[in-house]
Parts: sequence; C-alpha cells; structure tokens
Amino acid sequence: MLILLPPSEGKTQPSHGPALDVDSLAFPQFSEVRRKLITELIAVSQRDDALKILNVGSRLAHEVDRQRALWELPCAPASQVYTGVLFNALDFASATAADMKRADNHILIFSGLFGLTRPSDLIPAYRLAMGTVLPDAGNTKTLWKKAFKNAEFAGHELVIDARSSAYRVWDPPHEAEHVLINAVRIKNGERKVVSHNAKHYRGLLAGALIRSKTVVEDGEELAQFAHSLIDDGVITGVELDPPGKTRTLTLVENLDL
Repeated sequence: MLILLPPSEGKTQPSHGPALDVDSLAFPQFSEVRRKLITELIAVSQRDDALKILNVGSRLAHEVDRQRALWELPCAPASQVYTGVLFNALDFASATAADMKRADNHILIFSGLFGLTRPSDLIPAYRLAMGTVLPDAGNTKTLWKKAFKNAEFAGHELVIDARSSAYRVWDPPHEAEHVLINAVRIKNGERKVVSHNAKHYRGLLAGALIRSKTVVEDGEELAQFAHSLIDDGVITGVELDPPGKTRTLTLVENLDL
C-alpha cells in the first residue's frame, strides 16, 4: 500500500539541525526542479511584494523573511516539521521506531517546494503552497505535474489518497487501485464535507495504518480496516464506492445518532 498525503500550512521551524541538502532527499531525480524553486523562493522572499506573490497574510511576514536564508535554515524530519490538523491527528510524535520505518516505506508527502518527500527527509519550514504562481517558474502545480508526468511511485499496490485536490499532481498508474479518502459530517439531517474534519479523519486513518502490522491490499480491506475507527468511537460509519478506476472511501461522523 502507498499512502499519499499533502503537507500542512502549519509548520514548526526546527530550532537546530543540519542545513538543507537537496541531494539527500528521496527521489533525487527531482533535485534540479527543487533547486530551481528554492532559488526563486529565496529571491521572491526578498521582494516588497513577497506576501502578495506567496498569497500569505502580514502575520506570516516573519516566516517569509526568514526563508531569504532558506539554504542555511536548520532542518528536521518532515514528520516533525509538518504540524497541521492532519499531522496532529496522525501523531508521528508517539510513533515507535518501527512505526516510523513503516511510515517511510508507505507514505509520500507531496509539497509545493520539494515535490514529494518521505517522512524522514530533512527539510526546513517554508512557505510555498502548491498552485502558487512564481514570476519565473510559473504555477507550482503545473510545474510538478510536468515533472511527475512519467514518474512511477507505485505499481500494482493499493494507493490510499489522502491529499487535498491542490496536491493531486500525480496520478497512480492504471493497474493500481486508487482510493480517495473523504469525510463528511451529518448534522440535523444535513450532510456536509467539512475541510478541517476531513483532514483530521484522514490523519487518524493514516496514523492507524502505520501503527498496524496489516498491509491492506484493496478497497474492501481498507474499508474493513477503517471500521476500527468506529470501534474507537471516532466516526460512526464507513462508505466505499463500487469498484472503478478511482474509488472514494468516506468516513462519516453522524451527530444525529
């Protein structure tokens, strides 16, 4: 199985650690693209209109200013740098060494700056969302789609896709079963997708998978595994689309029950 995750907007800046070494990251075939983006991100971060280009608010000006020295910033494992809703729910902090080895074998984290990384890859905190349009490199989503066009990250294995739509810059091969993870909340009879909750439940499912010794091989096995979240009282239901090229597994929180 292969679990695809987005990064998080919220990141923790490492207080210490080595400087960024692009060539040490997983999938070094993308080092040239990464260097191009890092070089331009440093240049953009020095501009007066940096916040506008990067589409961030003034409260994050210090983060943008800091990445003028991106090559020198301390790095830590991506599993520690990403600290948003999904990653808090996944809870790498409580994972054992065996869990982290399993995570590195089964998880890919997609990124506007690095394309994709393993959880153990050493990265700094940064601000560059997928879909940001840079003056020279253009739209980062378009850039990475082109870079990943002929990339092979999976074979016949089950691909569990917990990415948000902005980070779906690579499609699994046709021979792989591809299952998107969604979440809905039912309240007063109304069914809604709540972005915050969807991230939370995707993180819980991913965390449960890396802590399990089970390798799910298809959508039905994944749905059966997801029922453990019902047993834990986290959700109230699991729904799986009929077989097809891409299926959706929906985690349901019914507040009316």
